[in-house]
Amino acid sequence: MKKNQTRDSTLTGFYGWVEKIGNKVPHPVYLFIWFFVLTLILSALLSATGLTAVNPATKKPVAVVNLLTSQSIANIAVNAMKEFVNFPPLGTVLICTLGLGVATGSGLLKASLKLAGLSKSAFMITAIVMLIGINGNIAGDAAFVVYPPLVAMLFQGMGQNPLAGLFAGFASVACGFGANFLVGSGDMSLAGMTEAAAKLIDPKYVASPAMGYYFLFVSALVLTPIGTWVTLRFVEPKLNEMGLGTSAANAELRADNVVGDTKLTPVESKGLKLAGAVLLAYFVVIALLTLPGMPFCAPKGGSVITGPLMKSLPPLIALMFLIPGYAYGKVVGTMKTFNDAIKGMTNEIKTLANFIVICFFAAQFLAVFRDSNIGLIIAIYGGNLLKASGLPGPWLLASFVVVVGIINLFIGSANAKWSVLSSVFVPMLMIAGISPAGTQVAYRMGDSITNNITPTLPYLAIMLGYAQQYDSRAKTGTVLAYMLPYTFAFTIAWIALLLVWLYLKLPVGPGYYGFM
Repeated sequence: MKKNQTRDSTLTGFYGWVEKIGNKVPHPVYLFIWFFVLTLILSALLSATGLTAVNPATKKPVAVVNLLTSQSIANIAVNAMKEFVNFPPLGTVLICTLGLGVATGSGLLKASLKLAGLSKSAFMITAIVMLIGINGNIAGDAAFVVYPPLVAMLFQGMGQNPLAGLFAGFASVACGFGANFLVGSGDMSLAGMTEAAAKLIDPKYVASPAMGYYFLFVSALVLTPIGTWVTLRFVEPKLNEMGLGTSAANAELRADNVVGDTKLTPVESKGLKLAGAVLLAYFVVIALLTLPGMPFCAPKGGSVITGPLMKSLPPLIALMFLIPGYAYGKVVGTMKTFNDAIKGMTNEIKTLANFIVICFFAAQFLAVFRDSNIGLIIAIYGGNLLKASGLPGPWLLASFVVVVGIINLFIGSANAKWSVLSSVFVPMLMIAGISPAGTQVAYRMGDSITNNITPTLPYLAIMLGYAQQYDSRAKTGTVLAYMLPYTFAFTIAWIALLLVWLYLKLPVGPGYYGFM
């Protein structure tokens, strides 16, 4: 047996400390149970102290709600099923996995990875992976589910460490969530709140969903090589050094994900051509369905992005994998009848058993955390603290990025955070000479940089499940330790880009600048 198969697989130094601390939690379910109990206790203690904060959005005081009363405990029990069933990540993951199961079961994904892995340049492949992942937020939360395992398979097919691919795929989607080549639905929803907050100072101010487009477009280009460098210079070498993802002792866990021979057979090539044609036809049909009078047309006073199309992404993504996957399977003989497709869906859903269990406990914790008002009060006090700092405009905005990144660890929803923070920071920074467009850009940054290390993000648990398919020794601390370099690198590079942009007084979007 090789040396790296018997050595300790844990990191050393700071990242080793993070890994060891994180690995004290044997399973993510424990994390959510502890948070659930801690929230209940804190709600009682903080409520007894009379802790309050003034909600800048409503101008009304917000108090901590004691959840250890008889009525509150009864409500928690009564609503447990509703919170679980309505937990947003649950439906997204299950629906997308149905289509992914057909694409996997038919062999389409493995054949596609053979094609994608024809390039021998690890840098080029990794850079493309990072760029696609950073732009993945156009598909919403579905990108967290679909993309990382595909990148893991791609890396393994190229002879690279599959865990490095998994971590790179997750980090690109999570940390780069605010950057994109396109204006998405997130920009539109945030712009509406930004405009409302800006009118407290300037009643004539008009916000646009594209008001940060130039900066976020360039951000995607800047973050791509940063993520590539972290993957190839730190994450993958460390994984190989520690023997994670490469140990023969865990080969049986990875058998189903091995691409195998990297050469396409004639029948695979034929199947890929048909699958490609079917996928193109699918996109054409979707485009036609956005025309006036069709199901996905733009609503009155809005655009296609604000209409039913973006709200239908999970089933549309599932079909995007299912239809070409079935077509490919018919050609190569892996999908003789639709019963084979059902079998593929069933097998893939089985891999989510751990995630479904985690979702139940995560949903219960997030529900009590929301109802306690603790997260809301943390956001309000954090905003007031930054407001009193007295920093110069550009550095104040850079500090705002960090504050949002910290708050993001407690409140994951971008809209929920901005509904509170916008009414505090948009007017405050306007007075300091920073435009609402610049403030929203900084918010998109802070809302992204800590996504990959947020304990309450359910998709982090998915990453743990995928990681253990490649190496049973990977635990929560392992994932967090290998995620931190991406957070540090993206934060430093992105804030540096923001400061340069502000000092050069470049437009952050068409007709919008960082300063007033």
